[in-house]
Amino acid sequence: MMPSVATAVKNTIFDTLYSQFQARLNRQADDATEKTEDYAKKLESASGADMFKYLLLINVAAIEKYVAQTRIQAQISFRLCKRVALWSFVLIAAGVALAIYSTIWGNKELGAAKLSALSGVITQFIAGVFFYLYNRTLQQFNLFGEKVSSAQRVAISLLANAAIGDIGKRDASTVELIQALLGTPAAAPAAAQTPQP
Repeated sequence: MMPSVATAVKNTIFDTLYSQFQARLNRQADDATEKTEDYAKKLESASGADMFKYLLLINVAAIEKYVAQTRIQAQISFRLCKRVALWSFVLIAAGVALAIYSTIWGNKELGAAKLSALSGVITQFIAGVFFYLYNRTLQQFNLFGEKVSSAQRVAISLLANAAIGDIGKRDASTVELIQALLGTPAAAPAAAQTPQP
């Protein structure tokens, strides 16, 4: 009786902590959504360098929201995987125990034991599929992080370019930046383009 009370207390504490963690992640996602909407409104009336600043802030808010949502999804997936794996282990153990019990008492028919063990093995396979999906979630999260990091570098480059005071240098830098982003080779300087007699 004592282990069940300890297990119940442990589960209650774990569920409380998990609920608090999930509520905090939900708040982070909601805050990020609000920030994105606020920055989008400001972007509509922005001009010049402020446009790049608000694009960067929208990007950062989108990252915050995605991270929170992915963490929630990963936590739920992992929790489900653990539960399914635990129950499949219980089924396998019950099948083995039933087989041992049946053998000790001289019962040659092991249908229930085989069914229980087979159910546990199938459920264990399902838990493995869940763990695979959990892993894919983490891989997608990492891929998104790389793409967002690249977008942030572009936004910061555009913001830094807009801060250049000399209009001629800023325009030349803008052309180089656009060519670099599009992957086209830089144009030759004007003096080199003039034909020589």
